[in-house]
Amino acid sequence: MLTKVLHCLLALILFLFSFYGEASANIKPKVADLNQGWSQQEVQFFNHASEGTNLAPLEFFLNLPDPKAPDTKFIDKLGPGYGFIPSKESELNPYGLPIGFAIDQRPVQFGDRPYVGITCAACHARQLTYRPNDGSRSNSPWILPVYGGPGLVDIPQFLEDLYGAFYTLLDDDAQIKAFATDVLGNTPTQVELDQLKDEISEFIGPYGVATEVMDQLQIPAAEFGPGNLNALTRGYYNNVGIIGWMVRKGIIKSSGKTPLRIQLEGSTNYPPLWFAHQDTWAQWFAEIHHPSARNWIQSVSTSPIRPPKMIEAFKKKVILESIDFDNIEKIQNSLERLRTPKWPESVLGQFDQTLIAQGKPLFEQNCAQCHTRTSEPPNRLGIQFNQRLAFDVGTDPVAYQIFNEHGKERADGLLDLSKKMLRFRKFKLWKEFGYRIATNYQNHDSKGRPNKFAIAKEQYSNLDNNSSEKSGAVYWASPLAGIFASSPYFHNGSVPTLWDVLSVPEQRPTTFQTGGNEFDPDHVGLRAAGSFLYDTREEGKSNGGHLFGTKLSPHDKTALIEYLKSL
Repeated sequence: MLTKVLHCLLALILFLFSFYGEASANIKPKVADLNQGWSQQEVQFFNHASEGTNLAPLEFFLNLPDPKAPDTKFIDKLGPGYGFIPSKESELNPYGLPIGFAIDQRPVQFGDRPYVGITCAACHARQLTYRPNDGSRSNSPWILPVYGGPGLVDIPQFLEDLYGAFYTLLDDDAQIKAFATDVLGNTPTQVELDQLKDEISEFIGPYGVATEVMDQLQIPAAEFGPGNLNALTRGYYNNVGIIGWMVRKGIIKSSGKTPLRIQLEGSTNYPPLWFAHQDTWAQWFAEIHHPSARNWIQSVSTSPIRPPKMIEAFKKKVILESIDFDNIEKIQNSLERLRTPKWPESVLGQFDQTLIAQGKPLFEQNCAQCHTRTSEPPNRLGIQFNQRLAFDVGTDPVAYQIFNEHGKERADGLLDLSKKMLRFRKFKLWKEFGYRIATNYQNHDSKGRPNKFAIAKEQYSNLDNNSSEKSGAVYWASPLAGIFASSPYFHNGSVPTLWDVLSVPEQRPTTFQTGGNEFDPDHVGLRAAGSFLYDTREEGKSNGGHLFGTKLSPHDKTALIEYLKSL
């Protein structure tokens, strides 16, 4: 246990060091409250409650060697290496794993080990940093936690390295012996080594099948960088891998269907969650109609593997049985109480009320047409939801085009999986609460929202506005409350600051470093720092389009940004 605590402390030190350097090592950062309304209990539950995802057996994850750094553990680099945020030990997080990691004890009842997985907060939480610029390095830096904010993690690279480390372990006699000693607590016999190797090969099997399928389909690798992911496509191949592994093991029969060939380049960044519960649609393409179904899909699709004995017990139902419906609903209810982050004037600077007054009409002229949601009539419970439309404003089309390439097949798949999930949830509720409540849940959730999937294409609308050259791709227009905490901007994270958003594409950065968390209050966004070079000339990463406000004078741009900060 002491070793694990030391690993966590090392990760925290590296995290702080990466932002503030050696001169800041002895300066304790201050924490700013962005007034989002959550209790510490809600924060902890959001950060570490399992939603049913699985990555690896917990003991294996904690003791996995890092093949790129001898004598160190893989978990030592989770913070600075992939952008995960350090977190203290707690009842829900007994090993001090980063924010977004959760322990799933349910596999134990089937004879598997406890598993570690990731939860909502891995991708939907961020921690901005800021140091007052008064010429002194002695000032305490600030940490600004943003609950429900778009994360800056590199999930694809993390998963590739995680399972790559397990494959390396199988081929390295010295590493497997050291690993076995840590896991077993004794010097392993050859029999024990062979058993551990078999257990590793078994649980990573679905990931290997997914990789083989993608290789056979000749899908090129894609580097997204921190904060970006083609989640729908990656989730699709995760499920292809799990199903394919079950077919190979003889657990289920093959459907005979050939997997779709879907490219990875069309990445999108993680949207903030503080307004999601009020909207009628989710996702950048506005394709999912209902947060529960969307979150169940996330739970299913975020897992590249499933515990082997749990798979054998449930067979083809394992994808549904793996979802932790109760925890997901608790998280959803908590998100309905989450407020948008407020600009901390005492930390980042006081508002200029004159500029705000000047910026409001500029917002109405340049932004409100797309970014203001319209309220629908109250439903049967008297609750109103907001309709958020999607537009084509000339931004990079690749993500939409890749989603749309197999649009009908993917829509049919989402609908089919949604129906199965709803039937399964209804059956669970039926057993617990009775037929009437379960039947009502099948039709409407507790907010009176239609409990179904849908594809929103029939509701897509193009602006009757020629200020942007159209690209043939539509994305929803995100509400702008809390926008200061959501950098980088556009659906693909191709523009680092609000000042850059209001610049013509030719003046936006062609390349910039990303992965850092240091906030720039002058230009409003992240400073160009971090280990990943974002190149807007690469496929799916263009920063063109969205010309609204780009012709304003410098003063008017400053006024508009001041107003946006205040939302």
